[in-house]
Amino acid sequence: MKIKVFTKVLKPKLNFWMKPIEQPDCGLQDEINLWLSTQTSIEITEIKQTQSGGSFMPAMLNITIWYQ
Repeated sequence: MKIKVFTKVLKPKLNFWMKPIEQPDCGLQDEINLWLSTQTSIEITEIKQTQSGGSFMPAMLNITIWYQ
């Protein structure tokens, strides 16, 4: 069993009108999809998502993938 962890601070860039310029996940989905496209012979057994952060800190998103 192996584990791959993806972590991203969710602090999107905003335009002048305070609307997000980039994707809400700050590119994390693209990063995961790129990794999955390079892993041709794995079997994913479990995926977990956690998010942390508070009122004064930006949110941090963690995606953990267990695979064989």
